[in-house]
Amino acid sequence: MAVHIFVLNEDNYQICIKKGIVGLPEAKNTNQHDSVSDGLLSRLACIKEDDYILMYITGTKELRGVWQADGEPYYEESKIWDDKTYPFRCRIKYSKFSFKNSLKLSDINDLRNTGKIWTWTLQRGNSSNAMFSISNYEFQILLNEYMKINPFTLEKGVIAEPSPFHRNNVIESLHVETNKIKYEYTVMAYLNDAFSKKKYSNLFGNYSDFLCYVPVNLSKEIDILLMFENPDSHEIISYDIIEVKKDKFDRDALSQLINYESWFLQKKVSGDLNMIRTTAIAKSFDQDVIAYVNDRKEIEKKPIKLIQYKYSDNEFWLEKI
Repeated sequence: MAVHIFVLNEDNYQICIKKGIVGLPEAKNTNQHDSVSDGLLSRLACIKEDDYILMYITGTKELRGVWQADGEPYYEESKIWDDKTYPFRCRIKYSKFSFKNSLKLSDINDLRNTGKIWTWTLQRGNSSNAMFSISNYEFQILLNEYMKINPFTLEKGVIAEPSPFHRNNVIESLHVETNKIKYEYTVMAYLNDAFSKKKYSNLFGNYSDFLCYVPVNLSKEIDILLMFENPDSHEIISYDIIEVKKDKFDRDALSQLINYESWFLQKKVSGDLNMIRTTAIAKSFDQDVIAYVNDRKEIEKKPIKLIQYKYSDNEFWLEKI
């Protein structure tokens, strides 16, 4: 399963563990409010019940945890925190792992520098990141580091003042028109919600896990990365790199997808082409893109899936073309 990191300060952390809840802030009173909100909802949509959740404290620069999602994420505006509303929320519960000692950022950076973890990042371009996800493989590495500095214990924490349950309304909170999706983030939210529920296996195969907004450098992110593991060894044996566009998938988008493929081939799978698949998802596709994909499949034997999303009467679905 994916593991989710929330970034917050000490005061808000204390409220989170007291109330058993995590949240993301809302960008109100801005020209891009609706788009930013759908972007936050698209991140939140990745969370499913029992996913592990950790918290990074900005002031002390340390990682604390480990909790689990208690139910599914939702949007709700009741007052919980002192400084902001943080309406993009998920309840949390204590997990079987009870660690009193935290992991320092310097130790996590050492793991990054040695290539043991690679999706951890606190910065995306020039902006801070209030929540991001890492793979289960990387979580196991962090878990080992926790266990090195914490004695094993069966002690389990208790949420002092648990927040009430709230039904999942993430999709209902998106900004859409009757037969038109307004933002690329909105498409991402629909996709992340579906992937978190293990949908679309008919199009992609039986993926074991997925991540969204996966960094390849400070300015670029893979939209969605599906992972496929060997059920016996739990080793990741292949990946599907997905690039998403709200409207037309053009040559620039295709170039970006191929660049991600090249980066992944070089940096993550030691040149093993059989470990990588690529997918383009959009409302429509340029004829140049379709022609290139057909030629590449025939000449290079390297297919790219072209998948069209459709939206009508508040229903979202995918079709392979």
